[in-house]
This record gives sequence, C-alpha cells and structure tokens, in this order.
Amino acid sequence: MTAVLLAVGGVLAVAPAALAHDNIGSINNCNGRCGYGGVTNNHTRVYACDTKSDGYGFRTTYQLRNGVKGYVDDANGSSSGCSEVFPGTASNPVTYFWVTWKRTELPVTAGPFEA
Repeated sequence: MTAVLLAVGGVLAVAPAALAHDNIGSINNCNGRCGYGGVTNNHTRVYACDTKSDGYGFRTTYQLRNGVKGYVDDANGSSSGCSEVFPGTASNPVTYFWVTWKRTELPVTAGPFEA
C-alpha cells in the first residue's frame, strides 16, 4: 500500500492509496491522532471519527461530482464509533473530501483528497 503524506503548517495528514474505492484522511497534530474521515462504498458513504478526547470535534467535508458540498461531524466526540452520511450515488458520487480537526482557536484542515 502506498500512502500520500501532506505536511502543512506542522500538520501531518495521511491518505493511503485508494483501495476498492475507499480512501481515508487523517490529522495527527495533537500529540497523536486527532481524528480521521473518508469515503467508502463506491464513493457513496462519507464518515468522520474523532479519536482525541480534547473537547474539539472532527469533521469530514465532501464534494459531489455535481459540485454540491456537505459535511458530517462525529456526533459522539471521542467515544467509540463514528458518524456517517450517504450523499453519493452511482451517477453523482463523492469526488473529493477534506478532514478538519475543529480546534476553536485555529481549526486544522487537510485535503482535498480524491475520493
């Protein structure tokens, strides 16, 4: 598996190469992994997972082929489980996504990643 590394302003984001239409983006700038999100199910499912108990949320923003954007926030904070939405379809799939650690003083975003 190959991985794409992106370093922006002290942020390290990792996006492994797509495997069977799945892709993931991660932010690791908070003394560990802050959270991750991605696209699965043939570009139809978008998810966000907050992995750091720091009081900040985690969001995955997506863009569909027709240009419409939306997002999903991890609804339960760093507790087990992630949040998901299914905005894509076969004819209008998710094409790009961004992940954001929703730090109050300075949110950190990585991407866009190809879905």
